This record gives sequence, structure tokens and C-alpha cells, in this order.
Amino acid sequence: MIAIRYTFKVYERLKREQHINTLFLTGKAFSVFPVRFIYILIPRKGEAASPAQVGFSVPKKKFRSSVHRHRIRRLMVEAWRLNKHTLYPSIPQDKQLHLFLIFTDIKIQEYETVKDAVVKGIGKLAESMG
Repeated sequence: MIAIRYTFKVYERLKREQHINTLFLTGKAFSVFPVRFIYILIPRKGEAASPAQVGFSVPKKKFRSSVHRHRIRRLMVEAWRLNKHTLYPSIPQDKQLHLFLIFTDIKIQEYETVKDAVVKGIGKLAESMG
């Protein structure tokens, strides 16, 4: 049996400005408080590509301190990293998921709250693809 590796590598991050712009212009969105999910399925380029590329954001308007923004972002990344394996089987083999998670609350939440929102969001995504 192969062990699941709970990693979040560089090739799994959504970084290209062109991909992010396309995602925000044509992607679908839903919210699971306190996280907003914006996603789009695109044709997969190469077999080595990750099934999903993900970006994370915390608005500067709501959290002026970069320490707080980075803390919340780390909580979202950690929740994604530990739960993404439940979504991967439902993504079609010939497609790649581009996903962006945006924190929408005005106060810092505990890890459990963020994790529950990310897990529910992953469930909704898996439902919409399956």
C-alpha cells in the first residue's frame, strides 16, 4: 500500500498571472464561511502536471498587519495540504483544477474553523465534479 504524502509542492501552487486572471474572469465561485472558493477546470497539460493548482489570499483591507495575514494564509494552506487527497480522485484525468481560496471573515479564526470550511469546500467541489 502506498502512503499518502501530505505535501504542498511548488508545482501545486497557482502562480501565473494569466491563470489567475482567467480564473477570476471565468471561474465559478461559492462560499463556505469564512473561506470563498473560486475554481475552474482547464485541459491538463502533460501527465506530470498536478491534478490541482491552488492559490490563497487574505485581503489587506481586512487585515492590515502582515503577520495576521500570513498566519491566516498558513492556516488555509495547512488545511488544504492535509485534506486535498479527498478531492483528487474526483478530478477528471484529462482536466486540471485551478482553485483560489480567499479568507472573508474580519477576525482571525482558529485552525479548526478554517479546516472545517476547507473540508466542506472540498466536499462541494468533489460533488460538482462527480
